[in-house]
Amino acid sequence: MTSKTLSFRPYARLLTMLGDQLIKNERIALVELIKNAYDADADRVEVSFEDFNEDLTANAGSHIIVKDNGTGMTLETVRKQWMNPAAPNKFIDKREGRSITPRRKRVVQGEKGIGRFAVLKLGKRIEVRTRSLKAEFEITLRYDFSRFDDDFLSEYEEQKEIFLDQIPIHCAQWTPSVFRNLEHGTEIRIYDLKGKWNGNLIDDVCRDVSALTDPVSRVTGRETSAQFDVVIYCNSERRSMGVDRADFFRSLIEEKPVLKIEGHFSSAGKLFSFRVGSDDQKIRLDDSKITGLWVWRERFGRNRMDAVLEREYACGSFQFHFNIFDFSRGTSGKYALNQNEKNALKKHRVYLYRDGVRVYPYGDPDDDWLSIDVTRGIGRAGNFFSNDQVVGWVDITHKGNPNLRDKTNREGLIETNGAADDLIFLVQVFLSYIKQHHFARYQQEQRRRQDAQNVHDRLVMRGLTELQRSLAKAGHRSHAHQVAELTTNYEQEKSYLSRRAEMTEDLAGVGLSVEMASHDIMLLMDRAKALGRQLGEIARAAGVDGVREQADTLLAVLEQVAAGMQDLQILFKSSKRRRKTIRVEPVLEKIHKIYKSLLDRSAVRYRKVRLDDRSVAVNTTDGVLMQVLINLFDNASYWLESVEPDEREIQVTLDGQHQELIFSDSGPGVDPEDLPYIFKPFYSGKGREGRGLGLYIARQLLERHGHGIEVAQEHQEILSGANFVISFARKET
Repeated sequence: MTSKTLSFRPYARLLTMLGDQLIKNERIALVELIKNAYDADADRVEVSFEDFNEDLTANAGSHIIVKDNGTGMTLETVRKQWMNPAAPNKFIDKREGRSITPRRKRVVQGEKGIGRFAVLKLGKRIEVRTRSLKAEFEITLRYDFSRFDDDFLSEYEEQKEIFLDQIPIHCAQWTPSVFRNLEHGTEIRIYDLKGKWNGNLIDDVCRDVSALTDPVSRVTGRETSAQFDVVIYCNSERRSMGVDRADFFRSLIEEKPVLKIEGHFSSAGKLFSFRVGSDDQKIRLDDSKITGLWVWRERFGRNRMDAVLEREYACGSFQFHFNIFDFSRGTSGKYALNQNEKNALKKHRVYLYRDGVRVYPYGDPDDDWLSIDVTRGIGRAGNFFSNDQVVGWVDITHKGNPNLRDKTNREGLIETNGAADDLIFLVQVFLSYIKQHHFARYQQEQRRRQDAQNVHDRLVMRGLTELQRSLAKAGHRSHAHQVAELTTNYEQEKSYLSRRAEMTEDLAGVGLSVEMASHDIMLLMDRAKALGRQLGEIARAAGVDGVREQADTLLAVLEQVAAGMQDLQILFKSSKRRRKTIRVEPVLEKIHKIYKSLLDRSAVRYRKVRLDDRSVAVNTTDGVLMQVLINLFDNASYWLESVEPDEREIQVTLDGQHQELIFSDSGPGVDPEDLPYIFKPFYSGKGREGRGLGLYIARQLLERHGHGIEVAQEHQEILSGANFVISFARKET
């Protein structure tokens, strides 16, 4: 037996994998070189595109120069670090809290040493000149890969084995020629360029660079101590970094957001602390407004809340700034956006910054790192803002978020202990919460103002009529005649628009009713399936009485499905069902039986209380009463899941004397800030099942028949959660 010690000897092809293949594109490659300058304590970097064509396409003589005024490198640094990628010194310094630059006290971004291979993405011949602080000489490194093919499989077109240690890198010390006098820094010249450069690509580089550091100063113009200027030249002419566009964008950020939000997530406290405008607020992850969100339930399902909330979030704490815009059509007033403004906002997303330096590609207009587009597709779009609506950034740090580390290819974050997934989830949760509550209130206020404007517009006719009379009385008949013609034209136009509005409202009414009815039917069908499964289990146990009992129940459910289908006929004037006096209690029992299995499974205790011997009766249709009760049971069962099982309770109180039904639960209740909006259409804090239509339609149906539903007054409340009072006493009209 013989043995031999082996060692790795990588092929030169590894260079292609580290540079050309690992780094996504030329833009990222240039940003990596600029980040190296940032870590070298530079406060200025010049990127020069030299000898390019007039249209900024590249030719054989084109080359790129990246020059910084950083600390530069000593010969020892070149030998031990530059020529040894993945050297552990930066990683060890970060782990031990020493990764701070000596002059400007920056947190060092790099640690793998991969960024230097970005030059291989850009060109085949590279010359590096560097001079460290107070050094006598300038060091020159020359790479020449032009004799090799792109994959390092052949040299001078002759195929051969080419190992990494066979490629010479020429190193020499010279009298300073680039960094003269007391200057220091590093200059990289790149020749035999790869890629197809053009003016648009260079503009993209300018945009990337402008978003590289400190978003606060970039957007608001606030001065920052961490100065880091990047200047780009094209054929010796300074390229605009989009100052005009930056000013335009800054004005949008300052003037047009519906909501301006800045805050902090505490991983230890599991708490969002934030400011909306000038209002400071806090919300914990165990708040029902959070646990009731679709995105929350999609992740945690029906898991016990205490177990869910005790889990640690590997991402750690972070800060955030979000600006929310209204892209909806018909928006008027100060928040209205024209097309140019919308286009400008669409070029930005939610950025991620680590210690003030951007993590790529998060924030690019074509990058959906928060999975907003995907989540809007698999959930409900109404639960989330679109990517276009939100411009902002999330701030993390190396020290505070050690599990959030860059991928080697600079394409986002490594998935370490679920940290990146946790960060994305928490940002989704917070933005969904803002959408469901704060933004929904804004939308309701917009609708209220629009309604008020419509009422105000009626004054126009009065004013025109008074003006016509005054002119006629004063003898100005021609002017009075002109006002009369104007009034006629206004009436005709108003009549036309009113007809269109009525058609739209009719269609909207049909749509709302059909959606609600179909929603109810699906709920009933789900219960029917559950009962069918129970029937099968009982049949297998050969319990004849049980089979008969379950069969009767199943038949009742199917009858309700048929009744629900018949309820659709109320949409058509020719087939409205006649109203009749209906005792409420039997319908209540029927709906409770439908929900009984769900309530039992969720450990919800149900209790019915009669305050007197008089029955509660209502003159309406079965469909109206069923829809109202279904909505109340459905809402209660949903929100009770956000409290502990031993606290879940529903009580229905029948008051024959006042002809009222009080529906109470022990859930989280109605937030006082939501009270003005819960009966408005499309306002809901629920998840997938919440369209914001249930309570709106319930009130509309009841009021159409002369009845009403309100949130209970304090003296009427029975349980600690939501309490609704349905009055079946006939309202005077």
